[in-house]
Amino acid sequence: MSLPIEQPHPLIPDLCRLPVVLSILAVTQLLVIIYVLSLGALAQFNWELLSLLSLYSQWIGMLSLAGLCNLRNLINRLAMPQAILASFAVILLVVMATNGLAQWIYYGLSWDGWSAQWLFRDVLIIAVIAAIALRYLYIQQQWLLEQSATNSAKLDALHARIRPHFLFNSMNTIASLIRFAPTEAEKAVEDLAALMRATLSSRQLLGDWQQELEICQAYARIEQLRLGERLQLRWEVADVPSELMLPPLVLQPLLENAIYHGIEKLPKGGVVRVAAHRNHDVVMFTVTNPLVPQELVGMHKNSESSRQDGQHNGLALDNIRARLASLFRDSASGRNVSSLDLTQSEHEFIATLSIPLHVH
Repeated sequence: MSLPIEQPHPLIPDLCRLPVVLSILAVTQLLVIIYVLSLGALAQFNWELLSLLSLYSQWIGMLSLAGLCNLRNLINRLAMPQAILASFAVILLVVMATNGLAQWIYYGLSWDGWSAQWLFRDVLIIAVIAAIALRYLYIQQQWLLEQSATNSAKLDALHARIRPHFLFNSMNTIASLIRFAPTEAEKAVEDLAALMRATLSSRQLLGDWQQELEICQAYARIEQLRLGERLQLRWEVADVPSELMLPPLVLQPLLENAIYHGIEKLPKGGVVRVAAHRNHDVVMFTVTNPLVPQELVGMHKNSESSRQDGQHNGLALDNIRARLASLFRDSASGRNVSSLDLTQSEHEFIATLSIPLHVH
């Protein structure tokens, strides 16, 4: 008998985080204040009742939160209807236990004055509130599933637009080698085949760092055959954590950009530097290439190939940003925790890619 599989977007989120706890405390207190205000005129506001109800309600809220937090993994492994019922049962059990204890204390550590009506009233009130809260969590889960499906479709479209551009450039490189360097062309075809297997066959949104490095190195070997000594590569990526996960083909377009818009347009070539360093929980990659001297800019900018390269380059960079925004968004704040920044100095162009080490 197989074990239940945890839902991709669970019903119960991480309720143990401080922002969630503070939010529950605040909402609970507001509901108590509204209830006490509804009992009479403002001039006759009952502060003693407010204090007692606040203590009672906060106990129910915090114990329910603790119960759901500790049982979260078990509940999220259930099918959606069972998960909702289990969560509802946990909350009602907390209400009944807290009410029983409150009545025992209120009546002088005695069960003589125990009231079933008091218990039934509190269970009914909390049941309505819990039903609303669980309904909200269910709607949120359905929205996340829909958003995930939409993002997958968008990312597939983005990959489909990147791959023909990459394949087109690589095939041009191989074609230029066939006549005068067939052995090198054969090696380039092997590199391209390995690279295509790594990229076209994968349906994963995230891949490991070693795979991305192999893609970049395979591409660099193809371009090294075409440009010869004009292209010099400096890899400074020893500090990248092995557990880093990043979107496939996210670093390779930056390397391609550095070669096509930097090295290829320089008669003597230059050095492309690919470096990485870790800044707390973020890994920052920089791809640096020399700039074309100002006197040579006019020779390239009006050519048809230059305009096409510019369009392809803009497409690749837009696709990278779109994939980063889809995959690395903080679940609590909704903020994109990754980035792609482009900077230019007098002599060099730098593309900086920031990837969080842990995906939330």
